[in-house]
Amino acid sequence: MAASSFSCAQSLCLTSRGRVSFPGGCVLKRRNSHLVFASSLKSNKDVSSVSKVETLLDSVRWDDKGLAVAIAQNVDTGAILMQGFANRDALATTISSRKATFYSRSRSSLWTKGETSNNFINVYDIFLDCDHDSIIYLGKPDGPTCHTGSETCYYTSVLDSLETEQAAGSRLASTTLYSLESTVFQRRAEIETTTESGKPSWTKRLLLNQDLLCSKIRYQF
Repeated sequence: MAASSFSCAQSLCLTSRGRVSFPGGCVLKRRNSHLVFASSLKSNKDVSSVSKVETLLDSVRWDDKGLAVAIAQNVDTGAILMQGFANRDALATTISSRKATFYSRSRSSLWTKGETSNNFINVYDIFLDCDHDSIIYLGKPDGPTCHTGSETCYYTSVLDSLETEQAAGSRLASTTLYSLESTVFQRRAEIETTTESGKPSWTKRLLLNQDLLCSKIRYQF
């Protein structure tokens, strides 16, 4: 079989008009060979991509159950959205679908965040820690991440709860700038729903004038 194939390959010749001639008079236009070559290149590229993914998956230090901690983080605010576990298939699925996918230890199956609520986490990038034993899905959520309806699953401050019981569970874990943004929007909403006579206060002027607000923030930082 190998000798026959070699003999057949040796018998091909390229005509002066850019066509490939086969024994027996069959002629194939050269442009068709371009399609074959293009298909071959695409196939090689796909194989290379699969190989890179497999190499990456091999580099993860999965625990004795084949799992690693997987954390979803908001790409815009830096807020930690949720924490779950991923196995090899979950990470591979996340890479291909760009939707945060985890492994359910209770159901022993994969699950994609948002598959029932439609509040998907659209993954922009994936990070491994220095030891390659934990994963971050850096993405943008379509809606609330927590099943309670909260923006993130982390809204209970331990230090706040030690100081006052009423404060427990009422504050999101967020970055300084995001906290500032939330405060600004809250104050703006309060001002827009209240009426005042005479000259507007400095706070009102600040919150209702975007240019003035931005200059103030730049000055403070």
